[in-house]
Amino acid sequence: MKQFTSLNLHRKGMIHALVIVMLLAGMMLILSAHTFAAASPEAIGQVNASGGAHLRKSSTTSSGKVATLANNTSLTIYREIYKSKTSTSKSKIWYYVKASNGKKGYIRADLVDNVQYSLVSGTIKSKVNIRKGPGTRMKKAGTLKKGTKVTIYLDSRPVYSTRGRSKVWYRIYHNGKFSFVCSQSVKTGGVISTASAVNYESSSSSGSSAQPSPAQVTQVVTSTTGAINTLSNAQFESYLTRQGFPEDYKKSLRALHAAHPNWVFVAQKTDLNWNDVLKKETAKNVSLVQKSYPSSYRSTTYRSQAEPGWYNANTTVVAYYMDPRNFLNEDRIYMFENLAYQGEYQTVSVVNKIISGTKLASYGFNANVFMAAGKTYKISPVFLAARVRQETGGDSASVNGSKSGGTVVYNPFNIGAYGSNPVAQGLAYAKKQGWTTPAKAVNGGASYLASGYINKNQNTIYLQRFNVANGLKNAGTHQYMTNIMAPYSEAHITKTSYAKLGIDKESLGFIIPVYNSMPARTRLP
Repeated sequence: MKQFTSLNLHRKGMIHALVIVMLLAGMMLILSAHTFAAASPEAIGQVNASGGAHLRKSSTTSSGKVATLANNTSLTIYREIYKSKTSTSKSKIWYYVKASNGKKGYIRADLVDNVQYSLVSGTIKSKVNIRKGPGTRMKKAGTLKKGTKVTIYLDSRPVYSTRGRSKVWYRIYHNGKFSFVCSQSVKTGGVISTASAVNYESSSSSGSSAQPSPAQVTQVVTSTTGAINTLSNAQFESYLTRQGFPEDYKKSLRALHAAHPNWVFVAQKTDLNWNDVLKKETAKNVSLVQKSYPSSYRSTTYRSQAEPGWYNANTTVVAYYMDPRNFLNEDRIYMFENLAYQGEYQTVSVVNKIISGTKLASYGFNANVFMAAGKTYKISPVFLAARVRQETGGDSASVNGSKSGGTVVYNPFNIGAYGSNPVAQGLAYAKKQGWTTPAKAVNGGASYLASGYINKNQNTIYLQRFNVANGLKNAGTHQYMTNIMAPYSEAHITKTSYAKLGIDKESLGFIIPVYNSMPARTRLP
């Protein structure tokens, strides 16, 4: 009996030990699973509604209210819910969120802004169709092969009847474009630095290539500055690739990143063929050079002067100044600078540096005039001052108080100045607009630039010279200047002033166009 009891106790001990081992193994398995589980995509944002916004129990305006959230309330966004089978309009999207007060519920997506994403890596499990919105009724956007690497932005829930194989879809970013894929076709990985985040809001209605607006690039700069300057060389290389920069852009961008680690470079995929754009930009009177430049710069097709002292530029010259790769350096990168208002570094001191050495201040075009206009119209006052200096040389009939029809007027941006007597035309335009003081003229010009260019995707000096952000149909049209070298000159003016005041150390954002089928290189005659 004793032997049996001892054996029985021994067996019980073994069982107890086995149970403990199994429990420990289970705990380790749970811990391991928790530690190495794939991350879930999330985002943060803010309420954008002056009167506040309702947080609701479900994704419909008829559901009960959980709370009323004040303007600028911080939100954690867990997923987006699409209410349409075929449209990705923001007005038809809801977010499931947790507010800073701890309340959870649903809020309309068009009442949320400043969205910043915690990106998650993903790998396509097998060949799959991708769509322009979540769900099988959305238009097809292409296919992805097994093993394709993608970036996941958010959990997206389609209308019930269009879910397909899974109720969850992912909004993904791949090869410069946003699209949607069924979650069952994606293996998720870990969280990626937000340095790779591209704002989605402007493309939510089309799912096409993201064309960043001034506000969006400002948001990219704001959300990535804290991360991009800590990237290793390998991580920065990956960032450039995810942005969509070709290899022949990367060498120069690496050097700029080494010198200015908190600068943010945003690739603008134009989806335009280089030669198609070049043909539009070499049309008659679209791209001009001054007569002081060598005759080898002039077109042999259009030989006569387009305007007094100006000739049509030939294809070789236009190609050189249109090629972004030629200007990815310390002196000329500013032609790609985002021109949205950023008061942290666009200060009175910088503007004073821009206009110093000219007579602009003595004519009433002082730094405060540019600062006020920039703040009012959400446009860089530094850019405004540089543009006036470029247009007038700091002293011309456009700024010295000349008369038109007996009225003293000012046109510092030379808006409407064209034809055989461009200055007279510009002054007549200024009279019509009522620009009878320097302040009125600068405000009028700033409004014109903001509404006519900055807010129409022409939000850099380069894009104002080469309108390539609005489709091939618009290339070579609606361009602020005909001077082919204007971005080259204005960029250097800005660089000189920024360097003197240390502004080049700030977190600047640059939008750099990328074309299809670019030549190996371009050069001047």
